[in-house]
Amino acid sequence: KHGLCLPPVFLLLTALELSWSLSDEEKKIILDGHNKYRSQVSPPAMDMLKMSWDTELEAFAQAYAEKCIWDHNKERGRRGENLFAMAPTLDLEFAVEDWNGEEKYYNLTTSTCAPGQMCGHYTQVVWASTHQIGCGAKFCEKIDGIETEDMYLLVCNYYPPGNMKGRKPYKEGPSCSQCPEDRVCVNSLCAPTTPMPTTAKPTPTTPVPTTAKPEPTTTLSTTAKPPPKTTLPITTKPKPTTVLPS
Repeated sequence: KHGLCLPPVFLLLTALELSWSLSDEEKKIILDGHNKYRSQVSPPAMDMLKMSWDTELEAFAQAYAEKCIWDHNKERGRRGENLFAMAPTLDLEFAVEDWNGEEKYYNLTTSTCAPGQMCGHYTQVVWASTHQIGCGAKFCEKIDGIETEDMYLLVCNYYPPGNMKGRKPYKEGPSCSQCPEDRVCVNSLCAPTTPMPTTAKPTPTTPVPTTAKPEPTTTLSTTAKPPPKTTLPITTKPKPTTVLPS
């Protein structure tokens, strides 16, 4: 009898082990990180919207993360997308920090990126009109397109999408001076007049020795990055994606 009871328990544990979803704390780390960097853009932005978490984007991102593919989702439609892969742990704070770190290569005045560098992750993070984000993550024994095994894949989708060809990520000028009528200025961001849902506080993260990430669209490249905290990460990223204005 005892033997007959074991298989269902085993199957249940296996199913739980294979499933993956971000906790409320992890979602808050990602969302707060984006809004922090959006509020700190330099020069300041006249029209930077405050982001909120979207469960539909989260489900879309999670479904794609489950496929463990190191390339942008060709079925993403009118959604922006940033990808990041790392091992041996998933440090979400560092992932958003690394995307934003491309700021040093981007020239807002000329809307150009330094030769040989990538800026598409940064411009999506601070794209003023993007106000919804949803992300998913998956531990992959093998990511199609990356030689390193046993890595976490992070997928974030955005709406409306950033990286529109021929457009700057935001309008330079006094903070919040061009907020939409239905938004008010909060911490240099144009926030909704109705309170946004809150989630649990974030938990501390740990250093990441190895990272990899693809870019939002334009060119394939492989680069080495400086250490995030104490260890030297290795990062790679395929080209980012751009969207033609409608």
